[in-house]
Amino acid sequence: LGQSLHQFKPVIWSLGEIRELRTLSGDPDGVALGTNDHGDVVGTSGICAPFNPNTSENLTAHHALLWHKGEMTDLGNLGGTGSNGGILAFNINNRGQVVGLSDIKDDASFHAFLWTRETGMQDLGTLHADDFGSSATGLDDKGNVVGLSIDSTGTPHAFLRPIGGKMI
Repeated sequence: LGQSLHQFKPVIWSLGEIRELRTLSGDPDGVALGTNDHGDVVGTSGICAPFNPNTSENLTAHHALLWHKGEMTDLGNLGGTGSNGGILAFNINNRGQVVGLSDIKDDASFHAFLWTRETGMQDLGTLHADDFGSSATGLDDKGNVVGLSIDSTGTPHAFLRPIGGKMI
């Protein structure tokens, strides 16, 4: 009634056609953010919102998602709701490992995560104990993770997390 409704949906381009990917029930909006050589896609769903500089999205991101062979999987969270930094999956490697960020308990901050089918979502923490938050943005097929950790002044610092190691 006089209001316009704006939505955006995650999609994938396949065989010359755009195919919409489902969002989690109750989430009207979403984005696809990464894909691998097998056609798996990762991203997030949530609610359209003002621009979030932590995620570079106009979205309150509530659910990190994986789309694999037509099936959608909610990757979980690190205890938060998504109303601070969000809950997003940024990238997936050819082994199906996923990285992103998730709000932590009480939405106090957000931390980088690594997700695998075997272990679920693992909190990668921050580069330094007093850093505000972190985000994992990429990984190779071996499982080495890269991203950024944000200090208390808001300054980002790049990190590498070697397989099974700590952020450097």
